[in-house]
Amino acid sequence: MKRFLLFLVFFSLNLYAFDRVNFEYAAWSKDIDIFGIGLQKDLDYKIIENTKLSVEVDAEYVDGENDDMYILSAQPMISYDLTSKLYIQAGVGFAYFSEKSLDDKRFGMHFQFKENIGFGYRITDNFETTLKYTHYSNADLDDENSGIDSVGLKFIYLY
Repeated sequence: MKRFLLFLVFFSLNLYAFDRVNFEYAAWSKDIDIFGIGLQKDLDYKIIENTKLSVEVDAEYVDGENDDMYILSAQPMISYDLTSKLYIQAGVGFAYFSEKSLDDKRFGMHFQFKENIGFGYRITDNFETTLKYTHYSNADLDDENSGIDSVGLKFIYLY
């Protein structure tokens, strides 16, 4: 836990370089909770109208029934505005698990892929929230590939 807190302090010292900070809670099952903090940097590039590209880095603490672990991840994200308030977003990236197992789940390796898709709502100019689905997997690079599927709620502050 001390290493995670030190990482969060280091993370927060670099906030000025990012456009958003997010706090997240997700559930993997009734016994496994995921708590996270993330930073997003908007990129000055549009693929098509109403889209935004960004890079997101996250640090998550996974509290299992008997074990715990940490996840560090980075991924590019694309957002598409449905209206001025509603948007969808998706991203595919990489993650590092601090452990190769959690409770009875076996991940086979520390390196994992991360995919997520979300549906967001802009509450104000500086605050939005996203309901998201996240999947972690090693893409069968190892025989042990339990993966993680979670649904979570992310609170995002824009500065």
